[in-house]
Amino acid sequence: MTLRRWGISIGIVATIGAVVAGCSPGGRSPQGASTPESAYTPGRNLASFDVEGDMRTAVLVVPADMSRPAPLVFAFHGHGGQGASMERRSNIEDLFTAAIVVYPDGLVGHKGKTDPEGVKPGWQTQLGELEDRDIAFYDTMLATLRSELAVDPDRIYLMGHSNGSAFVSLLLNQRGDAVAATATLSAQPPPRLLRSDPVRSMFMSIGTDDPIVPYDKQQESIPAAQRKLGVDPAKATVAGYLRSEPGRGNLELATYVYPGGHAPPPEVFGLVVEFFQRHTLSGG
Repeated sequence: MTLRRWGISIGIVATIGAVVAGCSPGGRSPQGASTPESAYTPGRNLASFDVEGDMRTAVLVVPADMSRPAPLVFAFHGHGGQGASMERRSNIEDLFTAAIVVYPDGLVGHKGKTDPEGVKPGWQTQLGELEDRDIAFYDTMLATLRSELAVDPDRIYLMGHSNGSAFVSLLLNQRGDAVAATATLSAQPPPRLLRSDPVRSMFMSIGTDDPIVPYDKQQESIPAAQRKLGVDPAKATVAGYLRSEPGRGNLELATYVYPGGHAPPPEVFGLVVEFFQRHTLSGG
């Protein structure tokens, strides 16, 4: 399905430590239009984006030092969550202090295993679903942040949990030309997408007792990813539950298979950051 051309208007209100308020100016501006630099205050901000009349929001954390282009991390919550809950759980900005971190908010509408009526916020998982509203939201956020902040184009990363992880897999497939690496937690890219994905380093976190996305189903993606990245399992290194398999060039398949359920253990997020820091778009 071809996306419509989406207009953008942006409103960002900065806070230190907590969001106080957020609003968007009335009227739309064309894609790439400027927002005053003061709107992007270092620290925690609430960002609003007008995506063809739908107001979308995200928690945006800007590092204190923006004197050089910064890595950009998108972290997508699971079904029924919010950007703020993903922020509290993962705390990426404290683990990756040099990075701009975005925690977007999903919308109701996606019908999932735990929400068959689609009344909780979530993300599209297939091309054309919900008129591609979430792909358009990602496009808007990325264009805006690139326009208004010094984003390092070689270090753009995607991380998601559960339904957010499935959306990350879709984004890699449809928008992967700009993505350096991905981390999928508690839901893995299906082989049908992996076959046409661009080749990127991947981090996969899987619970052996996951009651929502079964372990056996998630594990099916590992051989497909091994083939995609050209990894050599014989050269794998193992540290606890973390297994790292080197691929062609600097490519890497990292898998963290832990004895637990759908929620990844707290240590996973630090491992994801270390993984992202090892990889760039140009270097694999």
